[in-house]
Amino acid sequence: MTMDEPVAQTRQRTLLSAPSLAIDLSWVISVAVRPQWRPKFPTVAVHLDGREDLVERLRTFWSDSGHDTCFTEMQVLAHHGGALEETSPPALWAALEGAIYTVPTDLGLESESPEDRLIFLGRLERLKESPTLFRSYMDLLREVWEPIDETWQAALPTLREAGRQVVAELESGRTLDDVTRGEACEIFKAKLGDITQRIDSGYPLLVVPCLFFGNSLYLEFPGLTVIGSGLQRNDAAARARTESLARRLKTVADPTRLALLHYLAGTPSTVGDLATCFGLAQPTISMHVKSLRESGLVRSERRDGRMTLSADPGAVASMVEDLRGVVSDNAGTTTVSA
Repeated sequence: MTMDEPVAQTRQRTLLSAPSLAIDLSWVISVAVRPQWRPKFPTVAVHLDGREDLVERLRTFWSDSGHDTCFTEMQVLAHHGGALEETSPPALWAALEGAIYTVPTDLGLESESPEDRLIFLGRLERLKESPTLFRSYMDLLREVWEPIDETWQAALPTLREAGRQVVAELESGRTLDDVTRGEACEIFKAKLGDITQRIDSGYPLLVVPCLFFGNSLYLEFPGLTVIGSGLQRNDAAARARTESLARRLKTVADPTRLALLHYLAGTPSTVGDLATCFGLAQPTISMHVKSLRESGLVRSERRDGRMTLSADPGAVASMVEDLRGVVSDNAGTTTVSA
């Protein structure tokens, strides 16, 4: 090939998907400080009942809170700390605490209006300058999320599947406008052509399916475009729920795995304990446990130097509720999504 010969350059699109604790937390805060929104989001509202003191502290934490209370600066910190896709609360809190020292305060934040951009960057400046303010900020985030975490963690398999479904739609040729169902913010709509062009040239796109989010979301970070939508507004979620449910049901359709799950619901055990109790080889038990863990039905924790397994009651309850919802829907009855 000579220097004069044209070189065909094609770039593979980088389409990613993941739940984001930080983004769902930001939405919970937005609903908390807007009482008129709560009837539309009962899953959030139920966790806010009787917590008006907390709601008032959220509403008044920033002196600019009359303008915007969605805590987008927290999402900026999460991205800068490499934790935008984090699902573990302790890991997210640690990432935010680490990021505050180095987060830049001159970011473009193209997804925000010029006025909002100045507000969010100003908040970051204040958090960097005052360790006392930052500690209060982190304490407030923890207090908001703590009673909601179990519900959110149980929904993670469905959220992940919903995200994969949206990516599959984009890979099959559907546009960003299609997958946001025309509900995106005005800035996103105005920039849609530029966003699409960048993504087609290989700029990473992260799809975030949100349990508590109500409308389509658009965030622009250095090196990453983020879009998200509420799980219940996303028609990919219907497929995600049934496909995720089918995988979990397939896991427990095996008699041994179902027996293991039943046993672990009442008796946390090690793999060795299970092998002895069920009279099976440890590799066989490990294989079954791996399937149960991948389905989110069994969790593990280290106790006294041993890895102990137990059934996850939230995940099991979620599977039962999802099955009840699917059967009820097929029977023509009305159900309420979790």
